[in-house]
Amino acid sequence: MFCPSCGHDNIEGTDRCENCMKPLRDLDVPRAEASAGLARSVMEDSLERLEPEAALTAHPAEPAIEVVRRMQQTGAACALIVDDGRLEGIFTEHDVLSKLAGKPPETAHVPVSALMTPRPEVLRESDSVAAALSKMSIGRYRRVPVLKSDGNHTVVSIEHVLKYIAQKDW
Repeated sequence: MFCPSCGHDNIEGTDRCENCMKPLRDLDVPRAEASAGLARSVMEDSLERLEPEAALTAHPAEPAIEVVRRMQQTGAACALIVDDGRLEGIFTEHDVLSKLAGKPPETAHVPVSALMTPRPEVLRESDSVAAALSKMSIGRYRRVPVLKSDGNHTVVSIEHVLKYIAQKDW
């Protein structure tokens, strides 16, 4: 990596120029202004551009089987578990398959709070599409709750991101 100050050729990954000691660590960080097309849009566009739909919500005390029925009726892939306006957890199709399928029938009647994923990662609607992709990739999530400016929540999914990417001819 060449130092922009003195032109010295440094070893890749060096934090400071070996010649002039100028910091180099921020030079390889991707920036929207240095990109074009899809790369730029992903870094600049907020999650509002993904047009996430309203989230299915449930109370922590609601029986899991009732939440599953509502998910099935509405076609929702997850439900946000909300108590007194606070997001307590997320209950997803994965939770249904891993925590309910093949279990005794009485398991389905436990409160959804016993089967949900507590304290999920949350994004803000002003966060970038790149932030959502990063969270999804690192956490291996297919869905992430999004806190809107009005205090309500939506859910952004990998399907929303793929639809966003496919919408234009980059």
